[in-house]
Amino acid sequence: MAATFPLDIVTPERTVLAETAVSVRLPAITGSLGVLAGHAPMLVELGVGECLVRLASGAEETLVISGGFVEVTREKVTALADTAEFATEIDVDHAEKTLLEAREMLSTLEAGNASKRDAANAALQHAQARLRVARGDRG
Repeated sequence: MAATFPLDIVTPERTVLAETAVSVRLPAITGSLGVLAGHAPMLVELGVGECLVRLASGAEETLVISGGFVEVTREKVTALADTAEFATEIDVDHAEKTLLEAREMLSTLEAGNASKRDAANAALQHAQARLRVARGDRG
């Protein structure tokens, strides 16, 4: 049997997941971060993307996460995410609408408006990640 660790994924609104895991893959701002039991301690800023959890029960959970931090200790992993939702919780129609709105906003923004461009890019990335997770696309 593979070594396990407690995993908590929480947002300001709720505890999304509190389970015993074998592994977790999280979207860090520098790329994908994989964690197994006994991983070296670290604190990492989360980006936007898919979170894949392999539970001790053998089940897999897929979520979309955006923003926040993950703390990894040798005993436990705690993700404090700005947002996190399971694939089954994602409203695909709403995510598609948000994606179109973000693309439209990006196409109409002037080059000098960096803060609005950054916000539109963040909305675009989040909508794309939500759609990938909802549709079961691995990426």
